[in-house]
Amino acid sequence: MIEVTRHGNAVVFRVQETQLQMYAIPQFKAAVTSQLIDKPKLVVFDMALVEHVDSSAMGALFHFQRELKSWGGLLRLANLNHKVTQIFQVTRTENAFAICDTVADALKGI
Repeated sequence: MIEVTRHGNAVVFRVQETQLQMYAIPQFKAAVTSQLIDKPKLVVFDMALVEHVDSSAMGALFHFQRELKSWGGLLRLANLNHKVTQIFQVTRTENAFAICDTVADALKGI
């Protein structure tokens, strides 16, 4: 589902699902939530393997963004492929998230 690495007060979630869709979201949310107990300052979702996201995946990302903001944390997305980027553009949500080319870029400034 996800691979977790920590970089100081940042957590990187490498999403292992190619289709981040409704059927996978309960496990996805549970796996991420379990890693947010210490309220990290930055969470990066590495989306390199993700080929498609649906509305439930978008909802989960917005959920985590709101949760992070509640304690002053930031959420960034990294390594979005062209198709996933288009989904964000079509839904007009590309400006709702900080989208970075790489995980290294996403981790800058923490």
